[in-house]
Amino acid sequence: MTATAVRKVVDRGTTLQPKTPAALPAPPVFDNFTVGTIRRFIHAKFSAKRVFSVGNLTQELKTAGIIPDVTSLTSVWRLLHDMGFRYKTSQRKVYVRKESLDFVCRRIAALRALWHHQEEGRQVVYVDETWFTTRMNHSREWVDTTQDKSSNMYSRQVPPGEGEHLMVVAAGTANGFIESSFLCYTAKITSGDYHGEMTGELFIRWLTSQLLPSLTEPSVLVRDNAPYHSQLTENSRCPTTATKKGDLITWLEQHRLPIPPGATRPELLLVCQQNRPTPQYKVDNIIREWGHEVVRLPPAHPELNAIEQVWGCMKRHICSSLQRFTRVDLQARLAEARLCATQEVWAAAVRRSRDFEVGYWTSDNIHDAVGPIIIDLASDDEDIEDLSLDSDDE
Repeated sequence: MTATAVRKVVDRGTTLQPKTPAALPAPPVFDNFTVGTIRRFIHAKFSAKRVFSVGNLTQELKTAGIIPDVTSLTSVWRLLHDMGFRYKTSQRKVYVRKESLDFVCRRIAALRALWHHQEEGRQVVYVDETWFTTRMNHSREWVDTTQDKSSNMYSRQVPPGEGEHLMVVAAGTANGFIESSFLCYTAKITSGDYHGEMTGELFIRWLTSQLLPSLTEPSVLVRDNAPYHSQLTENSRCPTTATKKGDLITWLEQHRLPIPPGATRPELLLVCQQNRPTPQYKVDNIIREWGHEVVRLPPAHPELNAIEQVWGCMKRHICSSLQRFTRVDLQARLAEARLCATQEVWAAAVRRSRDFEVGYWTSDNIHDAVGPIIIDLASDDEDIEDLSLDSDDE
C-alpha cells in the first residue's frame, strides 16, 4: 500500500463520527384493569393445577387479547415481579391437621345444644377467665433503627421481667358485661400458666355468690373445659391406673357389675373403663340447680366464646396505654378497658361467634328438624373492627 493510500485510511478513521446507539423502546404501561385481568388469569391457572412459564404465559395473554402483540417477554417478567409474583420453590407439601372424630362430635353436640337452648328463649351468657400483666406491650412497635438497642431513643422502653399478674373472671351477654360478675385479683405467681391461679373451689364460690344471683332470666352458660370447670361428682368418677386392686373390686361391686373370677388388676381396670359412667360435673349440677343450662365448648374453639374477643379488645387497649408498668397503672388501665368493652363491642363479638357457628353448621353438615336461627343483634351497625381472638382457651 502506498503512503498516499495509508494517509487516506488514517484520515478517514479520524473524521468518522461514532454511531449513536438506537434508543430502546419504552416498556409498555399496563393500567389497573389489565393488571387485575392478568392476576385473575394466573389464579385460574393455579386453580386448574396448570404449570406455566413466562413464555407460554405471554403467548396466551396475547392470544386472549389481554396484552398487545408487541409485548416482550421481558416486559411480562417485570410486570409479574411488580405484581408480587416470584419464581421460587412452591409449597408442595402442605399437611393439614385432621380433627379427631371425638372433637368433631363434641363440637356438633355443643352447637346443637346451644341452638336448642336459644330456641327455648334462654339468654346466652359467655363465661371465661384471663390475665393481665404489668409488662403488657404490643409485639410490634415503631423503633428508631439508627439508635442502639440499649438506648432510650431506640423505642418505648418496657421494664424487663414478667411483672405482676392480675387475674380476671367475668361473664357477659350481647348487652355487655354482667357487672356483678367481674372479679379481679392479684396472682400469686409471675410466670407460667395462669390457669393454676384458679381452683374449683374459688370458681364455685364466684359462681354462686356473684354470677348466678345476677341472672334474672333462664340462661345458658357457654364456657370451656378448664380443669376447675370439670370436677367430677363422686358417683361419676371412674377408677384410674393408680387405683388399687381392692378398690377396683369395691367399685365394681358398688355398680353391681360382674367380677370375672381370677381376674388380674389390668383385667379389672379394663372392665371398669368399659363401664365408665356418664360424666357428671359439680359446676354443671350447681348451675342447673339455679334453673340454668350449660354448653361446654370442645377444646381449642375460642372463636365460639364471644368473651374471648372482648378480652382481645381490652388487652389491646392496655398494651397501648400502659406507661408506668406498675400494678396501680395496670389497675387504672384495666378500669378504662372495661369501659371500652361497650355494648357495641359485645354485640359485634357475639355476631362474629355466631358467624363461626353458622360456618361449622355448614362444614360439619349438621342437620336438624329446623336450621339454626341467627339473630341479627344490630343490623344497622357495622361490626367492630379488629376484633381478635384471645389465646386463653384450653
